[in-house]
Amino acid sequence: MTVRVLVLVVLAAACGGGRERRPPEHVPVTWRDVRASAAHVVHVDGAHVPCRDCHGERGFSPPPADVCTRCHGEVRTPLHPDNPIALDAAPACQDCHGFGADLAIRPTSCMRCHDSPQGIHVAAVGAHADQPCGDCHRAHETRTLDPKPCESCHAERATQHAGLRGCLDCHSMHESVRVADAKCASCHAVQRGAIRVTAKAITTGHPTCTSCHTPHSFGKRDVQACASCHASKPVLAPAKHAACRTCHAAHDNTIKACTTCHAERTSHPAASKHGTCATCHPPHALAAGVTAVTCESCHVKPHHATARCLDCHGPHAPKPKLEVGLCTKCHASEVRSTASTGHAACTLCHAQAAHEPARPVAACASCHATEAKLVTPGHGKCAGCHQAGPHRPQAASATCATCHKAEQASAPPGHQACASCHEPHRGTRKPSATCASCHVAQAKQGHGPKLDCATCHRAHGPKGVAKPPACASCHPTAKRPGLHRVQGHADCARCHSSHELRARDDRATCIGCHPAQATHEPAAVKCAGCHPFGDGS
Repeated sequence: MTVRVLVLVVLAAACGGGRERRPPEHVPVTWRDVRASAAHVVHVDGAHVPCRDCHGERGFSPPPADVCTRCHGEVRTPLHPDNPIALDAAPACQDCHGFGADLAIRPTSCMRCHDSPQGIHVAAVGAHADQPCGDCHRAHETRTLDPKPCESCHAERATQHAGLRGCLDCHSMHESVRVADAKCASCHAVQRGAIRVTAKAITTGHPTCTSCHTPHSFGKRDVQACASCHASKPVLAPAKHAACRTCHAAHDNTIKACTTCHAERTSHPAASKHGTCATCHPPHALAAGVTAVTCESCHVKPHHATARCLDCHGPHAPKPKLEVGLCTKCHASEVRSTASTGHAACTLCHAQAAHEPARPVAACASCHATEAKLVTPGHGKCAGCHQAGPHRPQAASATCATCHKAEQASAPPGHQACASCHEPHRGTRKPSATCASCHVAQAKQGHGPKLDCATCHRAHGPKGVAKPPACASCHPTAKRPGLHRVQGHADCARCHSSHELRARDDRATCIGCHPAQATHEPAAVKCAGCHPFGDGS
């Protein structure tokens, strides 16, 4: 009995009864930690509860869960019912009123459990997790919730936003930080005043409404300026586009089409995410004073001489009008010389020269196929005769005499125009160009109907007879007795024309050589009536 009393005295001293001293070996070394906990102080120091009343007489293992009901059977916990629907097991009294080292300072520690969800009906505590739960909750009272007004702590955040009554219209008491940001859409998905905000307002760059609106200050004056986040966005034509809302709708993740303000329209570049215009006019990516990217940023073909793209192409009408007026800007002399000719349209020959100036022009035969088929080897190159070039098709070309000097020099008067008889692209005589086509009268009389003109004539040298042969070469005087043998009548041309074989035998012709016979037989009409030239046969 004496030994048992001594052990109890020692244990009592270890639990705070009397002067603190070193505990015996069977007392846990952690007793100093748990000794200062709030529950031990209340029970041991305040109520002088013996240790054995809770721990029993076999050591200091944790008491059973129902040990508290031995003394506090009348205490109920509405916040923690005996059979909570959502929890695996009801919490025991010492789960909140801990006797361990972790509860040495605070009498309770709700956040030991409520920092994570407690079943399907109790979410994890986010906001107010650092505040005493007892300020709002009454664990052992029938009315378990008695919250203080939010303004008692958050007076500086009072708001009259859209006529809402209080903080809890947007906030839940224990929600995680910034959960209220996602609740704006619950009200603004429908028209509220002049503002209707759809899901389009939430983007990667603007994930929440408070990205632009300061929480608890939602007036227009309190909206953050776009430049506060987008300071590095230079604006195209800042005088007209200084306000971001000129193009961007505040609560709609869309951009106004440029044609809303600018009537110019084009289908030239492929449409970018901002529309067709932004392909050439990036709204935020150009240097100061620059309004459009250069054509060369997309078009890398060699360009026409030193011309700029915009000299021929309109920025909003990229396909140039292929007409004479366009080329006139730089090629006025060539355009003037080809006006009203078959070469007036520059692109007939210069189809690809606009972007490939070194490319040869189209061959003449592409248009002049008929002429190209006629040319002989000597006339194969068009420029050999058309030395003025394609821009002066009607200018004086090289004359035939340039190559055909002998023919030109030997042509009798009236035959200098080579093209009158010759096809210019082949050089041969035209089928229709006969001597009779010009010498109609000569072809119908005299030798015309009987002989080829070339028997006595040539158009030009060096081939053919240089001059008509003597009449006697065909008409020997031996076959023409009578007056043909008279010496004075040897020159056939005195009485005959080469194209009038019948002699001029009228009285006037004969008296021209025989004036003395003017009064001879004045009544006679023809001298040949008495003085025949023939053979009398």
